[in-house]
Amino acid sequence: MNPSPTQSSDTLAYIPEQPSLRSSIPISFAVVPPLLGWAVVSLITGSGGWGLVGGVAGLAWHYWSRRRAAARPQAILRVAGKNLHLSGPAFPRPLTVPLDDLLDVYLDTKTIQRLREAPGPLPELRFINATVGGDQDVARIGLELNHETLFLTKDRLSHLDSNEWFSKIRRFLRQHGWIPEDERPIPTE
Repeated sequence: MNPSPTQSSDTLAYIPEQPSLRSSIPISFAVVPPLLGWAVVSLITGSGGWGLVGGVAGLAWHYWSRRRAAARPQAILRVAGKNLHLSGPAFPRPLTVPLDDLLDVYLDTKTIQRLREAPGPLPELRFINATVGGDQDVARIGLELNHETLFLTKDRLSHLDSNEWFSKIRRFLRQHGWIPEDERPIPTE
């Protein structure tokens, strides 16, 4: 049996942390599929028992679709010889670049202030009395090539998760012979 792309020693699948739900309002969407399934099946069959089965099926579909979305790699980095193959949703088209053309892997960090919801009995109205929280760092990973910079995610994510993946990616590339530009020997003439 062939190993999957994420199990190979020459391949690294970048699966960033999914942004957590910041608001309590989206939680209500977890209730919609089961209720919709229950209502549709109950109306069609005229049976509350089959409606319950439809509601459970709606809940299972919602759970399965969220789990499936969380497990997809954002980028796949594969080293073959002296070339780095980049593919996945992070790149508009698969790219192959020589390892020597990869100058640096770095964190693009930004400090933000998130809104905090005010506690209240109605989740839909918690945003009304929201306050600004303290400073928080968010980051995304950049691959600096000779003539362009590629980011592995469009949005900046948790600094802790990005920093962990940044270290994994640099370690993976170094194991395959990559040296950052600032550590390369200066050519003599």
